[in-house]
Amino acid sequence: MMGKGKIIGTVVAAVAVPAAVVAAAVFILPQFGISASNTLYYFSDGEDSKTVSVGKEDISAYKSRYADAMSDFYFSTLSENDKYIYNATVYAADNGYSTIYLPGSLFTDSEEKMSAVEPVLTRLSCDSPFIAHNYTIDGTLSMKRSQYAGNEYYIIELETLGGEYKTRREAAYQTAKSVVSQMPASCDTDAEKAEYIYTYIAENVSYQYDSYSFDNVPIADALIDGKAVCDGYCDTFAMLMNMCGIDTATVNGTNGKEWHAISFSKIDGEYYYFDVTADSSAFAEGFSPAFYFGMSWDITRSYFNFDTKYSSLMPQTAGSIAESVTDCMIDDLSNDSAQQTAQLLSEKSRIMIKFADTITDSEKREYAQNVAKYCGGKIGTAEYNGLVGYRLAA
Repeated sequence: MMGKGKIIGTVVAAVAVPAAVVAAAVFILPQFGISASNTLYYFSDGEDSKTVSVGKEDISAYKSRYADAMSDFYFSTLSENDKYIYNATVYAADNGYSTIYLPGSLFTDSEEKMSAVEPVLTRLSCDSPFIAHNYTIDGTLSMKRSQYAGNEYYIIELETLGGEYKTRREAAYQTAKSVVSQMPASCDTDAEKAEYIYTYIAENVSYQYDSYSFDNVPIADALIDGKAVCDGYCDTFAMLMNMCGIDTATVNGTNGKEWHAISFSKIDGEYYYFDVTADSSAFAEGFSPAFYFGMSWDITRSYFNFDTKYSSLMPQTAGSIAESVTDCMIDDLSNDSAQQTAQLLSEKSRIMIKFADTITDSEKREYAQNVAKYCGGKIGTAEYNGLVGYRLAA
């Protein structure tokens, strides 16, 4: 399993906050002179619980202290109210607050607008490596409705924005800065920087098949502990790439029946797709990265099903980033086809093949042996969700 992707869950219907909870809030809030209907409230989750209020204009103009590690790809697609919710969540994450009171004025229709919060937070989690995919223990984002001083507020609680998570995010950020500072001076183009970062992650992070907790900070799991599922790989790749000035974000989908996430980056004016999770698995099997580096739109969607909510936003680059990579489709296992594949392989450092669904694993192995015969030597292969990479053996 490649991980759940950055799927937030379903927003549940609004419910009235119990009186005891409201009473506790009313006891604290007057100390801060909170009265404006456009005020947004935060409650910390530490032992010394404190409340702060931030005006709507300040939230609307807020820039994260970690902006150098984030993309604004999805942010640019949002409405003004949605950008406010987006920025409010970023503010809470930066400051370690796990509970957010959103003004009722944001929602013209409570039920409909509440359901719209989930895609905003999903897009934020794809822009920002600091916003984890899991917002509550059971994976369901819940929202409550409350009244205070004659005004209506909607409350969301995002556990992984709290204090202990803030500390771990900061540690990962500092580690990322160290990784970027050690990049060789020879990496002077964006493509070379991307390959260095991609290879670094693939070779230093191992995929976790079992016993992985989703109540975590994926970037810290990857950069500090050296372990991750797809979210950790994507978040770490995005953080390092954005720190180098290369716009990079995450996109959700499935790799067959399981949730998965991959990355996309803008290099030399074009967006390309990256699946460092897959190359990490290939590296574990003895292959050097990168099979799934800088892929075209067509080859990516041949094995990755983009989430329908976001597929229309995705850039559709025609070719792969590296001239040494060729993408091809094979549905004919004849000797002539094997000879043509061998010729391609002799001209390129690697090729990516999408076999027809009717071709079995044993037929793929036999075909690889046939290609190797025409190459005059051994070849290495690595397969991930039906996408097969060929390389001439050293």
